Amino acid sequence: MSATAIGCKMLSDALAVISQKKATGKLILGQGEQKWQLYFFRGFLLYATGGLHRSRRWYRAIAQYCPDFRVNLSHIVAEEIWEYQLLQNGIAQREMSVEQAKGILRSSICEVFFSIANQSDLSRQWYAYKHFLFQVNPHLLISKIESQQILATNQQLCQQWENMGLSHLNPECAPILQDSPDLQNRISSDSLLALSNQFNGQNTLWDIAFSKKQCLTLTTRTLYHFVKQGLIEFRIVHDMPSPIEQWHLAAAIIQPIRPLIACIDDSRAVCEFLEQILAPAGYEVIKIQDPMQGIATLSKQKPALIFLDVLMPKASGFTICDFLRKTPIFRDTPIVFLTGQDGLIDRTRAKWLGATDFVSKPPTPEKVLQVVEKYLKNENNSHQQLSNNHLINPGELTLAGS
Repeated sequence: MSATAIGCKMLSDALAVISQKKATGKLILGQGEQKWQLYFFRGFLLYATGGLHRSRRWYRAIAQYCPDFRVNLSHIVAEEIWEYQLLQNGIAQREMSVEQAKGILRSSICEVFFSIANQSDLSRQWYAYKHFLFQVNPHLLISKIESQQILATNQQLCQQWENMGLSHLNPECAPILQDSPDLQNRISSDSLLALSNQFNGQNTLWDIAFSKKQCLTLTTRTLYHFVKQGLIEFRIVHDMPSPIEQWHLAAAIIQPIRPLIACIDDSRAVCEFLEQILAPAGYEVIKIQDPMQGIATLSKQKPALIFLDVLMPKASGFTICDFLRKTPIFRDTPIVFLTGQDGLIDRTRAKWLGATDFVSKPPTPEKVLQVVEKYLKNENNSHQQLSNNHLINPGELTLAGS
């Protein structure tokens, strides 16, 4: 039995067992550093992904079945299986039909099955889930019969691949035309240019087959005589950034650095409470429970404003404030005391040591935001202007071309 036949049988057996047990979870198949993930819901196949080119595969399937689809990332709850969630969102927002989504599913699953079937000695790990973090769309589930049909199609493709003597080639690698004087003498300059553009070391065999609207085996077979003559070599290429990675990159470019605020308080609850108030308002918060060890963190991070507790076990807020004001980098940094003791004597002492303001404990969200906006007005205005920039909608990002 050939390696591909063994791989196909392994897949078939795994699908049958999971279907029979009506299991929900993730099957991870591994070969070296490569891993593929098959997701199941009550025995139905949900999605298959992983391998070298997870995003390339996604973009090809989208371009084939729903080229005008616009990504909406606002409802993504887990990046682990973002492709399936985007399909769900597309259907819910009428960006695509169920038939288009099922076409994308089958295309992706078939490619993953092909990659798995051409591996040997795959490791297997099963992770049972009680449920998924998102609502599963019953119309997108791949039944046992559909899985077997996809597997049968995949077996035919694997058999053709093997019969044509292509087993040693990896369709996820990119062909590149070698610079050859012999080739220049045999074909016209226009043909040579066309070949160079197509086989440029950037597009995989899957990419080329898609662009030519051909079967993978046919596309590969047409260039195989160039391979045998040493005129074409193959190289591994990087995957394309996923829609989520694209959005993170775009957001990092258009959004300013968020003002950093430090909270020095021995109470973790107080620090977390301030973070819950400030993070949604566009601020980043560093939480320090040990003021003596936290001095190094402050010097490295250089926060724009510091909330400082007055009464702490290892050092009082007065001592810390005095030390910070004698340090050049914190000479002008707003320091706001968090205190339940804000009598006249304490306020006078704090002002004399350089405190900027006071917030009584327990702090209210309104007061915290009021104080922050008062002393970080310029930084906050800049942040709001760039956050409202209409060059990009944080919930949407157009797909990159494949």
